[in-house]
Amino acid sequence: MSHSPHRQPSLARLGLSLVAVMALAVAGAEAFFLPSGAEVHNTGDPQVRVDSGGGVHLVYPQVAAAGAVYGYCPADCSGPEQVRTVTFPTGELGAVHTALLALDGHDVPHVLISTRDAVVYGACEGPDCGDGAYWRTNVVYRHDGNWELTGDAFAIDPRGGPTFLMHAYQAYLGLFGPEPGTRLFACAGGCLDAGAWRSSQVSEQSWLEPTLRFDASGAMHVAAVIPVEGAELVGYFRCDAGCLDGDPANWPGVGVAYAFSDRYVEEVYPAVSLALTRAGGVRLAYLGLDGDQRYLGYYECDADCTDQSGASWALMALIYGEGADELGDGLDLALDAQDRPRLAYTVQGNVLVAYCDVDCAGREGRDDWNLVEGELSGEIPADTVILEHNCTVGAWFLRQPALAIGADGLPVLAYRAEDISGGVALPDPLRPACVAGVDMSLTRFTRLTSY
Repeated sequence: MSHSPHRQPSLARLGLSLVAVMALAVAGAEAFFLPSGAEVHNTGDPQVRVDSGGGVHLVYPQVAAAGAVYGYCPADCSGPEQVRTVTFPTGELGAVHTALLALDGHDVPHVLISTRDAVVYGACEGPDCGDGAYWRTNVVYRHDGNWELTGDAFAIDPRGGPTFLMHAYQAYLGLFGPEPGTRLFACAGGCLDAGAWRSSQVSEQSWLEPTLRFDASGAMHVAAVIPVEGAELVGYFRCDAGCLDGDPANWPGVGVAYAFSDRYVEEVYPAVSLALTRAGGVRLAYLGLDGDQRYLGYYECDADCTDQSGASWALMALIYGEGADELGDGLDLALDAQDRPRLAYTVQGNVLVAYCDVDCAGREGRDDWNLVEGELSGEIPADTVILEHNCTVGAWFLRQPALAIGADGLPVLAYRAEDISGGVALPDPLRPACVAGVDMSLTRFTRLTSY
Protein backbone atom coordinates (compact mmCIF):
# COMPACT_ATOMS: atom_id res chain seq x y z
CA MET A 1 0.00 0.00 0.00
CA SER A 2 1.36 3.40 -0.98
CA HIS A 3 0.59 6.76 0.56
CA SER A 4 -0.79 9.27 -1.90
CA PRO A 5 0.61 12.82 -1.96
CA HIS A 6 -0.98 15.27 0.44
CA ARG A 7 -3.64 17.42 -1.20
CA GLN A 8 -5.50 20.43 0.17
CA PRO A 9 -9.17 19.43 0.39
CA SER A 10 -12.13 21.40 -0.82
CA LEU A 11 -14.13 22.75 2.11
CA ALA A 12 -17.84 22.16 2.64
CA ARG A 13 -20.17 24.72 4.17
CA LEU A 14 -21.08 22.78 7.30
CA GLY A 15 -20.82 24.79 10.52
CA LEU A 16 -19.89 23.22 13.82
CA SER A 17 -20.18 25.82 16.58
CA LEU A 18 -22.25 24.92 19.64
CA VAL A 19 -24.77 27.58 18.67
CA ALA A 20 -25.10 26.06 15.20
CA VAL A 21 -25.57 22.56 16.58
CA MET A 22 -28.23 23.63 19.06
CA ALA A 23 -30.08 25.52 16.30
CA LEU A 24 -30.47 22.50 14.03
CA ALA A 25 -33.98 21.59 12.99
CA VAL A 26 -35.50 18.56 14.70
CA ALA A 27 -36.15 16.10 11.88
CA GLY A 28 -36.58 12.82 13.72
CA ALA A 29 -39.22 10.72 15.37
CA GLU A 30 -38.93 10.49 19.15
CA ALA A 31 -35.78 8.55 20.07
CA PHE A 32 -35.90 5.66 22.55
CA PHE A 33 -33.69 3.18 24.37
CA LEU A 34 -33.57 -0.27 22.80
CA PRO A 35 -34.58 -3.27 24.92
CA SER A 36 -31.77 -5.49 26.20
CA GLY A 37 -33.60 -8.81 25.93
CA ALA A 38 -35.50 -10.77 28.56
CA GLU A 39 -33.25 -9.36 31.31
CA VAL A 40 -32.11 -5.80 31.93
CA HIS A 41 -28.49 -5.20 30.92
CA ASN A 42 -26.28 -2.36 29.89
CA THR A 43 -25.76 -2.46 26.11
CA GLY A 44 -23.09 -1.20 23.74
CA ASP A 45 -22.19 -0.15 20.20
CA PRO A 46 -24.93 -1.18 17.72
CA GLN A 47 -25.24 -2.00 14.06
CA VAL A 48 -28.40 -1.38 12.03
CA ARG A 49 -29.61 -2.63 8.64
CA VAL A 50 -32.88 -2.06 6.76
CA ASP A 51 -34.32 -4.77 4.52
CA SER A 52 -36.10 -4.30 1.19
CA GLY A 53 -39.48 -4.04 2.94
CA GLY A 54 -38.27 -1.36 5.34
CA GLY A 55 -37.92 -3.68 8.34
CA VAL A 56 -35.21 -2.62 10.76
CA HIS A 57 -32.64 -5.16 11.99
CA LEU A 58 -30.24 -4.38 14.84
CA VAL A 59 -27.55 -6.09 16.85
CA TYR A 60 -25.70 -4.83 19.92
CA PRO A 61 -23.61 -6.42 22.70
CA GLN A 62 -24.60 -6.70 26.32
CA VAL A 63 -22.08 -4.78 28.41
CA ALA A 64 -20.54 -6.52 31.45
CA ALA A 65 -22.52 -9.62 30.49
CA ALA A 66 -21.92 -12.61 28.25
CA GLY A 67 -24.17 -12.11 25.26
CA ALA A 68 -25.49 -10.01 22.40
CA VAL A 69 -28.99 -8.95 21.35
CA TYR A 70 -30.61 -9.07 17.92
CA GLY A 71 -33.64 -6.82 17.47
CA TYR A 72 -36.24 -6.52 14.75
CA CYS A 73 -38.63 -3.60 14.36
CA PRO A 74 -41.11 -2.92 11.53
CA ALA A 75 -40.66 -0.07 9.05
CA ASP A 76 -42.73 2.34 11.16
CA CYS A 77 -40.56 1.64 14.22
CA SER A 78 -41.36 4.28 16.82
CA GLY A 79 -41.06 2.69 20.27
CA PRO A 80 -39.39 -0.09 22.26
CA GLU A 81 -42.63 -2.07 22.45
CA GLN A 82 -42.33 -2.73 18.71
CA VAL A 83 -38.84 -4.20 18.99
CA ARG A 84 -38.71 -7.99 19.22
CA THR A 85 -35.43 -9.31 20.57
CA VAL A 86 -33.41 -12.51 20.51
CA THR A 87 -30.52 -12.92 22.96
CA PHE A 88 -27.39 -14.87 22.00
CA PRO A 89 -25.69 -15.90 25.25
CA THR A 90 -21.95 -16.49 25.02
CA GLY A 91 -21.57 -18.18 28.43
CA GLU A 92 -18.06 -19.49 29.08
CA LEU A 93 -16.82 -17.68 25.96
CA GLY A 94 -17.08 -14.48 27.97
CA ALA A 95 -18.23 -10.93 27.35
CA VAL A 96 -18.95 -9.81 23.81
CA HIS A 97 -16.51 -7.24 22.46
CA THR A 98 -18.11 -6.73 19.03
CA ALA A 99 -21.44 -7.73 17.48
CA LEU A 100 -21.87 -7.33 13.70
CA LEU A 101 -24.86 -7.76 11.39
CA ALA A 102 -25.34 -8.40 7.66
CA LEU A 103 -28.37 -9.08 5.46
CA ASP A 104 -28.09 -11.42 2.49
CA GLY A 105 -29.81 -10.97 -0.88
CA HIS A 106 -33.00 -12.51 0.52
CA ASP A 107 -33.10 -10.11 3.50
CA VAL A 108 -32.09 -12.90 5.89
CA PRO A 109 -30.09 -11.54 8.86
CA HIS A 110 -26.73 -13.04 9.83
CA VAL A 111 -24.76 -12.11 12.96
CA LEU A 112 -21.10 -12.32 13.90
CA ILE A 113 -20.20 -12.09 17.59
CA SER A 114 -16.67 -11.78 18.93
CA THR A 115 -15.48 -12.40 22.49
CA ARG A 116 -11.98 -12.31 23.90
CA ASP A 117 -11.23 -15.82 22.63
CA ALA A 118 -13.74 -16.83 19.95
CA VAL A 119 -15.97 -15.80 17.04
CA VAL A 120 -19.60 -16.96 16.91
CA TYR A 121 -21.56 -16.97 13.63
CA GLY A 122 -25.34 -17.13 13.53
CA ALA A 123 -28.09 -17.14 10.91
CA CYS A 124 -31.86 -17.01 10.94
CA GLU A 125 -33.33 -20.15 9.38
CA GLY A 126 -37.05 -19.50 9.52
CA PRO A 127 -39.83 -17.10 8.63
CA ASP A 128 -39.78 -15.12 11.90
CA CYS A 129 -36.34 -13.86 12.89
CA GLY A 130 -37.78 -12.10 15.94
CA ASP A 131 -38.29 -15.59 17.39
CA GLY A 132 -35.14 -17.17 18.80
CA ALA A 133 -36.38 -20.63 17.79
CA TYR A 134 -35.43 -19.85 14.19
CA TRP A 135 -31.83 -18.90 14.94
CA ARG A 136 -28.81 -21.20 14.95
CA THR A 137 -25.34 -20.19 16.13
CA ASN A 138 -21.97 -21.86 16.52
CA VAL A 139 -18.34 -21.03 17.29
CA VAL A 140 -16.51 -20.84 13.96
CA TYR A 141 -13.09 -19.65 15.10
CA ARG A 142 -11.09 -19.74 18.34
CA HIS A 143 -8.27 -17.22 18.36
CA ASP A 144 -7.14 -17.30 22.02
CA GLY A 145 -7.04 -13.52 22.25
CA ASN A 146 -4.54 -12.98 19.44
CA TRP A 147 -7.02 -11.61 16.90
CA GLU A 148 -9.67 -8.92 17.10
CA LEU A 149 -12.92 -8.09 15.29
CA THR A 150 -13.61 -4.35 14.94
CA GLY A 151 -15.31 -1.89 12.61
CA ASP A 152 -17.91 -3.10 10.11
CA ALA A 153 -15.90 -6.07 8.89
CA PHE A 154 -18.72 -8.54 8.11
CA ALA A 155 -20.53 -8.88 4.77
CA ILE A 156 -22.37 -11.41 2.61
CA ASP A 157 -21.05 -12.05 -0.89
CA PRO A 158 -23.37 -12.02 -3.93
CA ARG A 159 -23.72 -15.83 -3.69
CA GLY A 160 -24.78 -15.70 -0.05
CA GLY A 161 -21.44 -16.57 1.57
CA PRO A 162 -20.59 -14.82 4.86
CA THR A 163 -17.16 -13.19 4.99
CA PHE A 164 -15.26 -11.24 7.65
CA LEU A 165 -11.90 -9.70 8.51
CA MET A 166 -9.93 -9.83 11.76
CA HIS A 167 -6.74 -7.97 12.69
CA ALA A 168 -4.09 -8.66 15.31
CA TYR A 169 -5.14 -7.80 18.85
CA GLN A 170 -4.27 -4.21 19.74
CA ALA A 171 -2.64 -4.25 23.18
CA TYR A 172 -2.83 -1.25 25.52
CA LEU A 173 -0.33 1.37 24.32
CA GLY A 174 0.88 -1.25 21.86
CA LEU A 175 2.80 -3.11 24.58
CA PHE A 176 3.38 -6.88 24.36
CA GLY A 177 0.84 -7.43 21.62
CA PRO A 178 1.04 -10.02 18.83
CA GLU A 179 2.70 -9.30 15.50
CA PRO A 180 0.57 -7.09 13.20
CA GLY A 181 -1.55 -8.75 10.55
CA THR A 182 -4.99 -9.07 8.99
CA ARG A 183 -6.86 -12.30 8.19
CA LEU A 184 -9.80 -12.95 5.88
CA PHE A 185 -12.41 -15.61 6.67
CA ALA A 186 -15.00 -16.83 4.15
CA CYS A 187 -17.55 -19.62 3.82
CA ALA A 188 -19.49 -20.83 0.77
CA GLY A 189 -22.02 -23.10 2.48
CA GLY A 190 -22.79 -25.05 5.64
CA CYS A 191 -21.34 -22.14 7.57
CA LEU A 192 -22.51 -23.23 11.03
CA ASP A 193 -19.77 -25.85 10.75
CA ALA A 194 -16.42 -24.34 11.70
CA GLY A 195 -14.75 -26.68 9.21
CA ALA A 196 -16.59 -25.03 6.31
CA TRP A 197 -14.68 -21.76 6.76
CA ARG A 198 -11.47 -20.94 4.85
CA SER A 199 -9.04 -18.28 6.01
CA SER A 200 -5.73 -16.73 5.09
CA GLN A 201 -3.59 -13.79 6.07
CA VAL A 202 -4.02 -10.99 3.56
CA SER A 203 -1.64 -8.42 5.03
CA GLU A 204 1.24 -8.11 7.48
CA GLN A 205 -0.33 -4.81 8.55
CA SER A 206 -3.26 -4.57 10.93
CA TRP A 207 -6.31 -3.08 9.22
CA LEU A 208 -8.08 -1.42 12.15
CA GLU A 209 -11.82 -0.61 12.23
CA PRO A 210 -12.29 -1.96 8.69
CA THR A 211 -15.38 -1.71 6.52
CA LEU A 212 -15.84 -4.70 4.17
CA ARG A 213 -18.18 -4.49 1.17
CA PHE A 214 -18.83 -6.56 -1.98
CA ASP A 215 -19.78 -4.99 -5.29
CA ALA A 216 -22.16 -6.68 -7.74
CA SER A 217 -19.28 -8.52 -9.46
CA GLY A 218 -18.14 -10.07 -6.19
CA ALA A 219 -15.02 -7.91 -5.78
CA MET A 220 -14.16 -7.04 -2.19
CA HIS A 221 -13.58 -3.46 -1.10
CA VAL A 222 -12.08 -2.55 2.27
CA ALA A 223 -11.42 0.76 4.00
CA ALA A 224 -9.40 0.69 7.22
CA VAL A 225 -6.98 2.59 9.44
CA ILE A 226 -3.44 1.18 9.33
CA PRO A 227 -0.65 1.95 11.83
CA VAL A 228 2.40 2.91 9.75
CA GLU A 229 5.71 4.26 11.10
CA GLY A 230 4.29 5.94 14.19
CA ALA A 231 1.21 7.32 12.42
CA GLU A 232 -2.17 5.96 11.35
CA LEU A 233 -3.16 5.99 7.70
CA VAL A 234 -6.62 5.76 6.12
CA GLY A 235 -6.28 3.05 3.49
CA TYR A 236 -8.40 1.56 0.73
CA PHE A 237 -7.93 -1.98 -0.64
CA ARG A 238 -9.58 -4.03 -3.35
CA CYS A 239 -9.48 -7.71 -4.27
CA ASP A 240 -10.99 -9.06 -7.50
CA ALA A 241 -9.75 -12.67 -7.39
CA GLY A 242 -7.60 -15.00 -5.30
CA CYS A 243 -8.60 -13.17 -2.14
CA LEU A 244 -7.98 -16.24 0.03
CA ASP A 245 -4.74 -17.28 -1.66
CA GLY A 246 -2.59 -15.60 0.97
CA ASP A 247 -0.90 -13.39 -1.61
CA PRO A 248 -0.88 -9.69 -0.59
CA ALA A 249 -0.43 -8.81 -4.27
CA ASN A 250 -4.09 -9.75 -4.77
CA TRP A 251 -5.00 -6.90 -2.40
CA PRO A 252 -3.67 -3.70 -3.99
CA GLY A 253 -4.26 -0.64 -1.86
CA VAL A 254 -3.57 3.03 -1.46
CA GLY A 255 -3.28 5.37 1.52
CA VAL A 256 -5.47 8.41 1.09
CA ALA A 257 -5.08 10.43 4.32
CA TYR A 258 -3.77 10.43 7.87
CA ALA A 259 -6.26 9.34 10.52
CA PHE A 260 -7.04 10.95 13.86
CA SER A 261 -7.57 8.98 17.06
CA ASP A 262 -7.18 9.59 20.78
CA ARG A 263 -8.02 6.28 22.42
CA TYR A 264 -6.73 6.92 25.93
CA VAL A 265 -7.68 10.52 26.74
CA GLU A 266 -10.77 11.52 24.73
CA GLU A 267 -11.69 7.88 23.95
CA VAL A 268 -12.05 8.69 20.26
CA TYR A 269 -11.24 5.59 18.23
CA PRO A 270 -10.04 5.57 14.60
CA ALA A 271 -13.03 5.99 12.32
CA VAL A 272 -13.50 5.16 8.65
CA SER A 273 -16.58 4.02 6.74
CA LEU A 274 -17.00 2.87 3.15
CA ALA A 275 -20.04 2.59 0.86
CA LEU A 276 -20.33 1.51 -2.77
CA THR A 277 -22.50 2.98 -5.50
CA ARG A 278 -24.59 0.69 -7.69
CA ALA A 279 -21.88 0.99 -10.37
CA GLY A 280 -19.13 0.04 -7.92
CA GLY A 281 -17.86 3.55 -7.19
CA VAL A 282 -16.23 4.04 -3.80
CA ARG A 283 -17.44 6.54 -1.21
CA LEU A 284 -15.37 6.90 1.93
CA ALA A 285 -15.72 9.00 5.11
CA TYR A 286 -13.17 9.21 7.91
CA LEU A 287 -11.90 11.19 10.86
CA GLY A 288 -8.66 12.70 9.59
CA LEU A 289 -5.58 14.53 10.80
CA ASP A 290 -3.88 17.34 8.87
CA GLY A 291 -0.78 18.34 10.84
CA ASP A 292 -2.33 18.83 14.29
CA GLN A 293 -5.79 19.66 12.87
CA ARG A 294 -8.59 17.13 13.28
CA TYR A 295 -11.19 17.12 10.49
CA LEU A 296 -14.07 15.15 8.98
CA GLY A 297 -13.20 13.99 5.47
CA TYR A 298 -15.16 12.56 2.56
CA TYR A 299 -13.67 10.94 -0.56
CA GLU A 300 -15.09 9.76 -3.87
CA CYS A 301 -13.54 7.52 -6.52
CA ASP A 302 -15.27 5.93 -9.51
CA ALA A 303 -12.40 4.13 -11.29
CA ASP A 304 -8.74 3.15 -10.81
CA CYS A 305 -9.14 3.59 -7.07
CA THR A 306 -5.95 1.69 -6.21
CA ASP A 307 -3.81 3.82 -8.53
CA GLN A 308 -0.68 4.50 -6.50
CA SER A 309 -0.74 8.25 -7.11
CA GLY A 310 -4.16 8.60 -5.47
CA ALA A 311 -5.13 10.92 -8.34
CA SER A 312 -8.45 9.13 -8.89
CA TRP A 313 -9.82 10.37 -5.56
CA ALA A 314 -11.68 13.64 -5.00
CA LEU A 315 -11.69 14.98 -1.42
CA MET A 316 -14.08 17.21 0.52
CA ALA A 317 -13.34 18.26 4.11
CA LEU A 318 -16.79 18.53 5.66
CA ILE A 319 -15.59 19.92 8.99
CA TYR A 320 -12.23 21.69 9.16
CA GLY A 321 -10.82 24.42 11.38
CA GLU A 322 -12.99 26.07 14.00
CA GLY A 323 -14.88 23.53 16.08
CA ALA A 324 -13.29 20.47 14.45
CA ASP A 325 -11.63 19.52 17.75
CA GLU A 326 -15.13 18.75 19.05
CA LEU A 327 -15.56 15.86 16.59
CA GLY A 328 -16.15 12.74 18.66
CA ASP A 329 -16.22 8.98 18.63
CA GLY A 330 -17.55 7.13 15.59
CA LEU A 331 -19.09 7.73 12.18
CA ASP A 332 -21.04 5.75 9.59
CA LEU A 333 -21.64 6.39 5.87
CA ALA A 334 -24.58 5.12 3.80
CA LEU A 335 -25.92 5.86 0.30
CA ASP A 336 -29.58 6.27 -0.56
CA ALA A 337 -31.26 4.71 -3.61
CA GLN A 338 -29.84 7.50 -5.80
CA ASP A 339 -26.30 6.90 -4.47
CA ARG A 340 -26.37 10.16 -2.50
CA PRO A 341 -24.21 10.13 0.66
CA ARG A 342 -25.63 10.40 4.18
CA LEU A 343 -23.13 10.51 7.04
CA ALA A 344 -23.76 10.10 10.77
CA TYR A 345 -21.09 11.35 13.16
CA THR A 346 -20.71 12.79 16.66
CA VAL A 347 -19.77 16.20 17.96
CA GLN A 348 -19.82 17.35 21.59
CA GLY A 349 -21.63 14.15 22.55
CA ASN A 350 -24.41 14.69 19.98
CA VAL A 351 -25.32 12.66 16.88
CA LEU A 352 -25.63 14.65 13.65
CA VAL A 353 -26.36 13.63 10.05
CA ALA A 354 -24.73 15.36 7.08
CA TYR A 355 -26.34 14.82 3.69
CA CYS A 356 -25.55 15.87 0.14
CA ASP A 357 -27.34 15.61 -3.22
CA VAL A 358 -25.04 17.42 -5.69
CA ASP A 359 -21.25 17.54 -6.30
CA CYS A 360 -20.51 16.00 -2.93
CA ALA A 361 -16.71 15.88 -3.39
CA GLY A 362 -16.46 19.36 -4.89
CA ARG A 363 -15.34 18.27 -8.34
CA GLU A 364 -17.24 21.20 -9.84
CA GLY A 365 -16.13 23.61 -7.13
CA ARG A 366 -19.40 23.54 -5.26
CA ASP A 367 -21.19 21.24 -2.86
CA ASP A 368 -24.65 20.59 -1.52
CA TRP A 369 -23.83 19.36 1.99
CA ASN A 370 -26.29 20.19 4.74
CA LEU A 371 -26.74 19.18 8.36
CA VAL A 372 -29.62 17.85 10.44
CA GLU A 373 -29.97 16.70 14.02
CA GLY A 374 -29.91 12.98 14.74
CA GLU A 375 -30.25 13.47 18.48
CA LEU A 376 -28.82 16.02 20.89
CA SER A 377 -27.69 14.42 24.14
CA GLY A 378 -28.89 17.36 26.21
CA GLU A 379 -32.47 16.56 25.23
CA ILE A 380 -32.33 13.17 27.00
CA PRO A 381 -33.63 13.58 30.58
CA ALA A 382 -30.71 13.34 33.00
CA ASP A 383 -30.52 10.18 35.08
CA THR A 384 -30.99 10.89 38.82
CA VAL A 385 -29.22 7.76 40.07
CA ILE A 386 -25.55 8.69 40.55
CA LEU A 387 -23.32 5.81 41.58
CA GLU A 388 -20.17 7.52 42.78
CA HIS A 389 -20.11 9.15 46.22
CA ASN A 390 -19.73 12.96 46.10
CA CYS A 391 -20.70 13.13 42.41
CA THR A 392 -23.45 15.71 41.99
CA VAL A 393 -24.45 15.81 38.30
CA GLY A 394 -25.07 13.40 35.44
CA ALA A 395 -25.48 13.80 31.69
CA TRP A 396 -25.77 11.66 28.57
CA PHE A 397 -23.10 11.51 25.87
CA LEU A 398 -23.73 9.82 22.51
CA ARG A 399 -21.12 7.89 20.52
CA GLN A 400 -20.54 5.29 17.77
CA PRO A 401 -23.56 5.99 15.53
CA ALA A 402 -24.72 3.34 13.06
CA LEU A 403 -26.68 4.44 9.99
CA ALA A 404 -28.97 2.79 7.45
CA ILE A 405 -31.45 4.17 4.93
CA GLY A 406 -35.13 3.44 5.51
CA ALA A 407 -37.73 2.45 2.95
CA ASP A 408 -38.76 6.12 2.80
CA GLY A 409 -35.20 7.13 1.84
CA LEU A 410 -34.52 8.75 5.21
CA PRO A 411 -31.81 7.85 7.75
CA VAL A 412 -32.34 5.27 10.47
CA LEU A 413 -29.93 5.59 13.40
CA ALA A 414 -28.73 3.57 16.37
CA TYR A 415 -25.96 4.62 18.75
CA ARG A 416 -24.53 4.16 22.23
CA ALA A 417 -25.65 6.50 25.03
CA GLU A 418 -23.39 6.75 28.06
CA ASP A 419 -24.65 8.23 31.33
CA ILE A 420 -21.64 9.99 32.86
CA SER A 421 -21.65 11.43 36.36
CA GLY A 422 -19.31 14.07 37.72
CA GLY A 423 -19.36 17.27 39.73
CA VAL A 424 -17.50 18.91 42.57
CA ALA A 425 -16.68 16.65 45.51
CA LEU A 426 -18.24 17.48 48.86
CA PRO A 427 -15.76 18.14 51.67
CA ASP A 428 -15.59 14.77 53.42
CA PRO A 429 -12.08 13.52 54.25
CA LEU A 430 -13.43 10.08 55.17
CA ARG A 431 -14.89 9.38 51.75
CA PRO A 432 -13.30 9.38 48.28
CA ALA A 433 -13.78 12.34 45.98
CA CYS A 434 -16.00 12.14 42.92
CA VAL A 435 -14.32 10.58 39.92
CA ALA A 436 -16.20 11.30 36.69
CA GLY A 437 -17.14 8.12 34.86
CA VAL A 438 -19.78 6.05 33.13
CA ASP A 439 -22.69 5.00 35.36
CA MET A 440 -24.72 3.35 32.60
CA SER A 441 -24.44 2.44 28.91
CA LEU A 442 -27.56 1.90 26.79
CA THR A 443 -28.24 1.58 23.07
CA ARG A 444 -30.57 4.15 21.56
CA PHE A 445 -32.59 4.36 18.32
CA THR A 446 -34.18 7.05 16.20
CA ARG A 447 -35.17 7.65 12.58
CA LEU A 448 -35.47 10.87 10.62
CA THR A 449 -38.88 11.86 9.30
CA SER A 450 -37.54 14.69 7.09
CA TYR A 451 -34.42 16.66 6.23
